[in-house]
Amino acid sequence: MNRQQKTFQSLPPAVLVRTLAEARRATAAAQRHECPVLLLTEPGAQARLGPGYLLEMVHQAGAARALLDCGGDAGTAMLALRLGWRDLHLGGAADTVARVAAMAEAAGCCFHANLPAAFDLSACGPVDEPLVEWLALHGSN
Repeated sequence: MNRQQKTFQSLPPAVLVRTLAEARRATAAAQRHECPVLLLTEPGAQARLGPGYLLEMVHQAGAARALLDCGGDAGTAMLALRLGWRDLHLGGAADTVARVAAMAEAAGCCFHANLPAAFDLSACGPVDEPLVEWLALHGSN
């Protein structure tokens, strides 16, 4: 089993979040039901909001773990490492991805070559039942 497979097996269930309110909602639901959760930033958020803002957002939400989707922007991924992100995803050219993955590993960060399946919190409306079901179903990896 390679390192990436071990990483995915140890990941808590992922929830795609767009705002601080969504991040707080996902974290609170997970805590109420004693389920782990991985907050996943939405595609493009790193370009629109920046990795520093997103890191503060997940800290304010009280998230134990969050994954920054850097899209294909290696510069954002390197900045995220310097800011303290612990879980990163980067797509793009294989050689660039490999170099950033090596930097992430050297910094003690978990690099994700692929994004995990994630529950889209914006699609479930005001009721948390679908979210809780997702957490319970996918939290038994």
